[in-house]
Amino acid sequence: MATGIFCIGFTSRFTNFSQIPLYTADIALLIAWFSLFFSFIKTVFKGTFRRRYITHPVQSFAIGTWIAGTSILCLLFYKQFPEYKFVYITISLLSGGLWLFYLFICIQCYYVILKSKYFDKIHGVLFLSTVSTQSLVIVYGRLFNNHFFYELTKLLIFIGIILYIINFSFILKRYIFYTWNLSDHWLNTNCIIHGAISISGIAAISSGTINNTIIFYIWLLALTMFFLVEGIEISRMFSRLSKYSFQKAIGCYHVSQWARNFTFGTLYLFTINLELPQKHVEFYLLKTAIINIGLYILILLLVIEAFIFLMHVLNRSQIHQSITPILRGYIKPTTHDKSPL
Repeated sequence: MATGIFCIGFTSRFTNFSQIPLYTADIALLIAWFSLFFSFIKTVFKGTFRRRYITHPVQSFAIGTWIAGTSILCLLFYKQFPEYKFVYITISLLSGGLWLFYLFICIQCYYVILKSKYFDKIHGVLFLSTVSTQSLVIVYGRLFNNHFFYELTKLLIFIGIILYIINFSFILKRYIFYTWNLSDHWLNTNCIIHGAISISGIAAISSGTINNTIIFYIWLLALTMFFLVEGIEISRMFSRLSKYSFQKAIGCYHVSQWARNFTFGTLYLFTINLELPQKHVEFYLLKTAIINIGLYILILLLVIEAFIFLMHVLNRSQIHQSITPILRGYIKPTTHDKSPL
């Protein structure tokens, strides 16, 4: 999902870029998509799907990653191979069916969280309900051009906003009324708090159902939340560095770290597609700065996360046994206690 957003943002910025690297990314993303698909199917046949993806009232929201990832993959492939539009339409409609099932699960999870007072376990993964909903708006706005889907996307945007308000109220309650510390209880997925606003703005632009003035204020809200949440993230980084070793603090891989690449990418894509109202042209310099600088930040984040992921894979493979003497000179082992991410 994060890599897909990066590719869409990159091709939007550089339309004349060579297609060869993009084709390579397409193949990699397709392999990743099929891997996830078959992992889901495997859990169904093993009878563990419900336990892993439905029973937990918070982790169940992670199913939204599959829906959003599928939508982004359809968008990316449609942009490069529009002749296979029927395939993308079919997949996006199936994804919409999964979304209905997912929405039912989300409603059940909200009820369980409220009834069981599960607020101390809540984090930003809840916002994947909004992300998945708005991802459907974007892909339907691109693939369909009729009155039915125009009205459908308006409804989906409204549902996505309602879900965001519910999720945000839950997050507020978690961090206002329950005990927590910055280094251990503020999780990577909390960056989706601002990413969900950005993708809502992209959905509003893609569907054509909301006027530019309202979209502009959504952009300002996304920027505000971006600086607020990422400011907390920077404070968290220093808090972890003072408590743990460098490797444990910020160098340890976790799959949730990709959420930051995704949320930064959605803000960048939102900014590229934003049309500033005439009375707000003073923000043109800010928009230009985000477009010019943002892509390099996305590349840097992608390289850093890819490096951390590669080191994680090497540490878990037999190859690590042969290169340990070399790496030992650069990465010192630590004896600190493990900490949650």
